[in-house]
Amino acid sequence: MARMRNVSLFLCAISAAILMNGGSVTAQPAAKKSAIERSPLLKEPSTPEEMFAAALLTFDLARLDLAAQYLEQFDATSPDDSLLIKLRDKHGTAEFLKLAASPELQPRSKRLLESLNNAARKQAEDPEYVDSLIQRLTAGPTERELAIAELKNAGERVVPEMLKQMSKPEMADHQDAFVVALSRMGKQVVPPLIGALDSPEPRSRAAVMDVLGWLDASEAIPSLWSPAFDEQQPPGIRAAAQRTLAKLVNGSSLRGTQISSVTASNELKRLSKLLYRSPELLPVNDQGAVNLWAWSDKDKTVVQRSLTPEVASLFLSTRFARQSLALSPEQPEPQRQYLASLLGLEVLRQGWDAPRVATPGSAMYLGLTAGEETMAKVLEEALDAGRATTAVAALEVLSRIGTREQLISSPALKSPVVAALNSSDPRVQFAAATTILKLDPTRSFSGSNRVVGILSRAITDSQQSRAIVIDADNRRASSTAGYLGDGGFLPYVASTGREGFEQAASTTGVELIVVHANCQRWDLTQTLANLRADARTASIPIVVYGQGKIRGELARTVARNAPATFVSESATSSDFLDQLLPFVKSVKTPALSAQERTLQKNAAAYWLATIGNGNLSKIFDISQAEKEIGAAIEDPEIAQNALIGLAGIGTPTAQRRLADVALNSQIDENVRTIAADQLSYHIQHYGLMLTNDEVFDLHSGWKNTDNPAVKSSLASVIGSLRPNATVISERLRQFPTPTSK
Repeated sequence: MARMRNVSLFLCAISAAILMNGGSVTAQPAAKKSAIERSPLLKEPSTPEEMFAAALLTFDLARLDLAAQYLEQFDATSPDDSLLIKLRDKHGTAEFLKLAASPELQPRSKRLLESLNNAARKQAEDPEYVDSLIQRLTAGPTERELAIAELKNAGERVVPEMLKQMSKPEMADHQDAFVVALSRMGKQVVPPLIGALDSPEPRSRAAVMDVLGWLDASEAIPSLWSPAFDEQQPPGIRAAAQRTLAKLVNGSSLRGTQISSVTASNELKRLSKLLYRSPELLPVNDQGAVNLWAWSDKDKTVVQRSLTPEVASLFLSTRFARQSLALSPEQPEPQRQYLASLLGLEVLRQGWDAPRVATPGSAMYLGLTAGEETMAKVLEEALDAGRATTAVAALEVLSRIGTREQLISSPALKSPVVAALNSSDPRVQFAAATTILKLDPTRSFSGSNRVVGILSRAITDSQQSRAIVIDADNRRASSTAGYLGDGGFLPYVASTGREGFEQAASTTGVELIVVHANCQRWDLTQTLANLRADARTASIPIVVYGQGKIRGELARTVARNAPATFVSESATSSDFLDQLLPFVKSVKTPALSAQERTLQKNAAAYWLATIGNGNLSKIFDISQAEKEIGAAIEDPEIAQNALIGLAGIGTPTAQRRLADVALNSQIDENVRTIAADQLSYHIQHYGLMLTNDEVFDLHSGWKNTDNPAVKSSLASVIGSLRPNATVISERLRQFPTPTSK
């Protein structure tokens, strides 16, 4: 209203000036009229303060050309921090925000706001400045009002210093002044005050609770359940928390009997589970991070930290689960939730590619002590929530403490370890495959055929994400596949819903299914239903695409098949990916690092060799991975295990590949030696499968090889060919007769 009154006064002044210069507006010369339109001000601004005020006024008059001009003049004066703070105190931060939001004034207006924020931050973080305001809080009414006004303008950044001062013993008699000041500063102080609920000083904690009550800060309710009912809290804290809770929950501090410790435990349990499953519920800043205030014993006040939504949600989930556990120690659900959140948080904080070592004090160590049954349930809930971090950690724990019973499934009771083979996350898939092998199964089980496919993918490709495009229109399908290729996917195309389902169910590493709305044989509804009904495809993210006008019609269908989204048909790759990639990022973990790929590759080669060389070959058919294993021989890091694995595949092509490697003089002699040894083993177990020409090449290679180690190993191959008496006699006679030495 004050701004509008100023505008009216300026308009009146302009009208008076026109009348004093004679006649009506229409009677004025054209040049004079033009001048008036160029600037409604009676006097051009000459100082920075006047320039800024002129920019605000002309902006309110919708004269954006003049606002830009005056803002440019103001900017040219290079205003310092003190001037910016002075203007903020006079006009308010909202005026700076208003200018910054105008596209016509950008980027200058945005830079001005950034400069103000920097100046305000430096001022608010200056202990001397804040201390001077705090001292004025305990002075007379006038000084107190001025101090509160400045504190309000300074914002939440002054709260940490205020809390530090509140906790000092000498401030015990001035708590009311702090409570009044914080309450008058408004809702902006709520986030740091919530962090202050962990302060070790009971007096200031109780005062903070009172402020939250006065501010009707409903967002503080989750953080008040524990101090209100935890028997370990001081009685005064419990009373203050219950009083504030009653006001925030029931509308009156006198209605506290309507809430109880059971209510608190259940609510904390619900909050923990909600945040564990839905990190997107947390508000984020412009950088996509979550700002959290927490108490710091080192700083003796609250500090602000910026965390990713995934880390922040797990951090808060552990907090609420722990508090629920304190109120209901015997309930298994908060026990599992606490452990699950701890495991996921540990993986994120240490990094995906860091070794997960169960050292005492770690979440992994805690998981080992929790037992097989609890960890299996943690894994099941992690898969259901889409928490790959927890799932990977839980699988690694189960690989150490689990038994073969973990692989038993029935229609009523699904094995979470086996279910993890069908996760959309490649890390979870691989962890499930290696866990199953470590459990050393003795009989086949549902899903066992997935294990070798996961291992074979790990030894050969770069972990590029696969995507299935289902579209009856070949031209449109090809364009969409090209878009996906630009987005980093390896696309496969299917013309019908049935074909796409079969591809997705049988192809390892599919991480996205893109279905056109006009899907044929099956239609869209049936295709989506079948994808979600099959364990192999149930968790793979789905994208439905079509004309933008049908988005609303398909909203419920898409929502029922989560994780899923709708993308409008696009004429360009960039437009399509701009719609797609944010969704993919929200449901997919970061790509494997080079170190992770190397570790997976080596582990996969080891397990394929173990399968091919032992009893596990009766359960896992590694012949389906023959092509990948044969190619992996060219990788020096895993060549030995690849050769051992290939020797466990009883096919002519496997035997021929072993012979080719053994005879190739361009290959490292150690690899050739192993290949020859494995070729001998293969012939002994599966019989000779080489052609006569290939056998002749073996004899020639053996005779022409100079390397003693390779020649010796090839000799074992020659011996495995079952030479007749004539050949044996000839070889014996070629051997030199021993001398008498």
